[in-house]
Amino acid sequence: MKRINLLLLVFSLLTIGLLTESCKKDESCPTIECNSGTLNKETCACDCPTGYLGATCEQIDTSQIQALLDNGVSPKALYDGGVTLEQLYGNMYEGGLIFYLNTADGTGMVAATEDQSTEAEWGCYGIDIMGIDNVPWNSSVPEGSGVEIGNGAVNTNAILMECTEDGIAAKLCRDLGVEWFLPSINELNLMYTNLHAKESGGFAADFYWSSTENFGDSAWDKYFGGGGQGNGLSKDDDYHVRAARAF
Repeated sequence: MKRINLLLLVFSLLTIGLLTESCKKDESCPTIECNSGTLNKETCACDCPTGYLGATCEQIDTSQIQALLDNGVSPKALYDGGVTLEQLYGNMYEGGLIFYLNTADGTGMVAATEDQSTEAEWGCYGIDIMGIDNVPWNSSVPEGSGVEIGNGAVNTNAILMECTEDGIAAKLCRDLGVEWFLPSINELNLMYTNLHAKESGGFAADFYWSSTENFGDSAWDKYFGGGGQGNGLSKDDDYHVRAARAF
């Protein structure tokens, strides 16, 4: 009887010890915040998903930016997590290459992955488009309505209200979908600066049309061969077209 009681006592002590150890482990694990990861109850360490690093998965793996975008992480979330604009630009998102991000509200723009044409007219030669302000020469620095970030979609809508020809620059962009447009001159400039100048996007070293109008017979262009821009191109000249869309 004494032997049985002794065995029961040893068994009880071992059981209490194991439960105590388990409780200690369970009590310590919940204090760990794994951010985007999950807590491994066996090791009390964080298991991080693809794209995240660090003891608590608090760091973004900058070699996995495209994978994170593909998995639904927004450009702003990546920026807020420490990814720079330089690292974001040129990655695919919403069907195009990121070339602009408003870091305050998360809106931005992407460029189509290839030219919509290498020889398209602007269209409506001799017609002063209603709904678009004429933007005159100002030492090649355009100002005002029709030139700014966010003006490309409005310009494109106005152009297509009056220009019904097939194959013109604005129409080629809209043919990709209702959300696509011919970029304004300042939007086109960002494509040049944030994509082409960094050897991204497959642009040609040639003239590209913007949706910014000069007068009835001319519109603004950007020269991707060196970065210059002007308003002297005749609307019936044939130049490259690259569409943009907002997100």
